[in-house]
Amino acid sequence: MSGNYIITIGREYGSGGLEIGQKLAEKLGIKCYDKELINLVAEKKGFKKETLEKVDEKKGSSLLEPSGSFFPSRPSKNLPAFGAFGKTINDKVFLAESTVIHSLAEQESCVIIGRCANMILKDRENVLTVFVQAPKKARIKRLAERLQLSEEMAEKEAHRIDKIRASYYQFYTDTKWGDRNNYDLVINSGAFGIDNVVNIIKDIAENKFS
Repeated sequence: MSGNYIITIGREYGSGGLEIGQKLAEKLGIKCYDKELINLVAEKKGFKKETLEKVDEKKGSSLLEPSGSFFPSRPSKNLPAFGAFGKTINDKVFLAESTVIHSLAEQESCVIIGRCANMILKDRENVLTVFVQAPKKARIKRLAERLQLSEEMAEKEAHRIDKIRASYYQFYTDTKWGDRNNYDLVINSGAFGIDNVVNIIKDIAENKFS
C-alpha cells in the first residue's frame, strides 16, 4: 500500500473489536493503539499515566458543555484555549489525545481503537473508519467467558461500558455513537467471526489504500 494510512475501529463492548484491531495490525505489519495511546499522551503531553487511565474514554462534566463538535479539525495545529471549551481534566485529555492521533495520522500507518478517532480524523483521506458490533447474546457469551462472569453480570457490564462509550462519543463529537453514517464500514463480528472480519477489513484497506 502506498503512503501511510489509519484504520480506526469503534466497537461495542464484547464484540471483539480490540482483538480484531490487534490481529489486523499484525497482518498488516503496523501498530495497534489502544491503551498504548495513553503512554504516548503521557510521554508527549506531560500527563500522569494514572490520570489518563482514570479518565480514558470518559466524558467531562464541565458546566460549560460544547455546542456542536468539541474539537477543531486539526487540534495538533490549532489548539484552542481549554477555557473556551471544557474545564475538566477529561476535556484536556481529550484534546491531548486528539493532537496525538493527528500526529500519528501524519507520521505512520496504524490501527486506532476507539477514542472518537473516526471523527477526529474525519477530514483526512488516508483513513478507513470501522465500527464492530455483534448481537447482544454473542457479546454476553464472549464477556462471560473472558471475564469469568455469570451471563447476568456480563450483560450488566456490557450495558455499563457501552453507555460510557456512547456518552463520551456524543459529548465530544455531537454525533451518535455507532451511527453507520459516521463509518465507512459497520460489520457484525457475530455473523462473520473474528478472523473473517479481520480479513474483510484487510481486503478493504488494501483496496482503498493501494
